[in-house]
Formats: sequence, C-alpha cells, structure tokens
Amino acid sequence: MTNRVVVTGIGVFAANGSTRDAFWDSLMAGRSGVGPVTLFDADEFKCRIAGEVKDFDPHDYIDPILKPKRRMARAAQLAIAASHDAIGDARLTVADLQARDVVPVILGVSTNAMDVLGRPPTPWTAIAAIPHAVTSAIAFGLGFQSRLSTLSNGCASGMDALWQATMEIRQGKTDLILTGSADAALSPYAFKSFEASRTMSLRNETPAKASRPFDRNRDGGVAAEGGAILVLENMEHARARGVPIYAEIVSYGSSADTPASREGSGLSIAMQMAMANAGCGPQEISCVSAHAPSDPHMDRIEVELIKQVLGSHAYRVPVTSVKGNTGNPMAVGGVLQVIAAALSLHYQTVPPTANLDTPDPQCDLDHVPGTPRRLDLRRAMINVHGFGRGNSCMLLDTVHN
Repeated sequence: MTNRVVVTGIGVFAANGSTRDAFWDSLMAGRSGVGPVTLFDADEFKCRIAGEVKDFDPHDYIDPILKPKRRMARAAQLAIAASHDAIGDARLTVADLQARDVVPVILGVSTNAMDVLGRPPTPWTAIAAIPHAVTSAIAFGLGFQSRLSTLSNGCASGMDALWQATMEIRQGKTDLILTGSADAALSPYAFKSFEASRTMSLRNETPAKASRPFDRNRDGGVAAEGGAILVLENMEHARARGVPIYAEIVSYGSSADTPASREGSGLSIAMQMAMANAGCGPQEISCVSAHAPSDPHMDRIEVELIKQVLGSHAYRVPVTSVKGNTGNPMAVGGVLQVIAAALSLHYQTVPPTANLDTPDPQCDLDHVPGTPRRLDLRRAMINVHGFGRGNSCMLLDTVHN
C-alpha cells in the first residue's frame, strides 16, 4: 500500500458556515452558528436551540425535476450540495466525474432520516428514510456511475468513512473518491430522545454561548446538522492535475470502549493505534482537534486521555474543539474536525476554541481561548467519540504545494 492520499476538495454546510471560506472564517472569529430552532416548533422542549444550516435551498444544487423537498431527506439534500462544492473546490466539474468509469462514494451516517419518518408515508418514504439513501443520492443526483458504501458507527461514522475511502486509494482501487458525511436529525422525536438523555444545554436565552467546550460553566452539548464532503485523491494523481493540496491523510486508529470501563476509555487506544500505525511519537503531534462536545464529563475525560497518551507533550500542543462553533452534528462532526484540521495545516493557524471564557481547572491543556494562533504545524491529531462507545483517531500531515 504505497499510494499516498491527499485532500484536494472541501464542501461544507454547517451551522456556522455553508462554504469552505465561511466555515473557516467562523472558526477564526470564534463565532457560533447555534441559534433558536426554526425547523419545527420546539416550544414544548426544555432545550429549544440547535445548530441549523441557515438559508439552505436544495433547488440551488438539485434539479427541481427530482423534487428534492418532497422525495429526499434533508441530509441527502445537504450531501448533494456539499458534493457540488467539494468537486468545484478540487477544480473538477460534474461532467468530469460523469466521464469516469466509476467514482466511489463512501459516507458515514449516524441516523435514519428523522425528518422523513416524521411525515405521513409516501411512495418514496421507504427509500428516502434509510441511512444509505444519503450516499445513493450523491451519485444519483449528480448523475455519475459509482460504487456506494455507507457506514454507521455513531458520531465516528464520518471519520470512519474517510478512512475506508483512504484505504481504497492506498490499495490502488481508485485514484479519486468522494467521502464524508451528512446528518440532519433535528426533529421533535430526536429532541425528545436527546432531552431524555440529559445531554443538551439549556442556554435558550444565549444560544450562541450554549456550546462551550472545556469551559467550567458548560451544561451540555447542542444538537446540530450538516453536510461535509471531501474529494480525496492519490497524491500523484493530484500532482499531475496541478491542484492545491490541503493535507495528507497519514494514519488512523479505532477502538470501542473497554468493557466495564468508563465511557471514552477506547479513545486512548484509538490514539495509540493511530500513532503506532504512523510510526510516530507524541512529540510529532503539532495540534489536537478534540471531540469535546461541551459535555460536563466527556470533555474532562478526553483531556485526561490525551495527557495519558501524549504525556508531558500534551501541555505543549494546542488542544481545541470546533463544537463551540458548530454544535454537535453527529457523524458530520468528525468530518468537520478533519476539515478544520486540514485548513489549520494549510494555513498554519490554529483557530480558538469558541466560548471558552472560564477554563475548567480539570481541562488544563492549551485550549487556545480567545484568538487564533500562528504556529509551525506539521501533524494534526483528530479525535472522535460517539454514542455506542465507538472511538476513532486520524492523523493528517502538512503538504507543501
């Protein structure tokens, strides 16, 4: 497996920005995209805030003849839109993909289409509601021949899909692939479930301040939605096309939590695996994109595990979270972290952790409060922990264009 795999295209629709540049600008400014719920009437709920994608019209990206508002779940609509942007960002066209024999599509999805399941059944419900419909919609909506694969491992699904796509290129099965995630589970049923789990912030009066990773006053996460798609390529293929490269995907590790142990314990195993697979030591990690969902317990546990794996070096690297900006969009969250890390390596800048006003004494690493930081960044670590006790870790490297 000698093929090197690089990121050449980014398409992102998130609560804090619906283009690559808008997303990055929001991270740099420490600006949150969380606001009052508008997709349904949330008056009956204790939590009435979410990270919604703003001003999204699927007809801007999908031929109205396909009737996306009636026949597609919102997650599928976001996936197609993000794919359009990723393809363009990679200096390709949809026609270029249609001219290829096959363009694999591999996505990670956490849930069924909650919005579709909340409507009266139609002839399209059975197809539109399944998780795989999101992956299928990309190839169908853009009209190219594909091989399709859908993973569902909770919040780790998106990053797990990126790694499966990476392995396709490493093994020479393809030189270009579309991969990522889309989740849009903001619905009354989902909110009832989240509320019952007591994991959601109740800062309804100040929604932009609700998701606050590593902050002493955090009271829970914020549910969100989004679509995030990457174009991955064989490095030689990308170099031959003469396109800019954001970062190289180097290594990966995955582990379930250890039986009879506390939640999140498998994350340390995933980090160790990713480092071992890359043959690197702690001192080679330049920055860490933490899962850190603004949960009172999980943020602290992750900090402990990072210190366990990186040792004293943990105090010398920035450990940040994007969820103060994005909320927690389930499987999309890990892909947004990868995008943020790739852009950090590309621009040699670490964005701040949004809403970190009063640091938690137990979260005592360098969480970059306040302002962005210019650094010499060479290798980024990205952590994801999910419902169901799955954990994944990915390493990215800087590529000099």
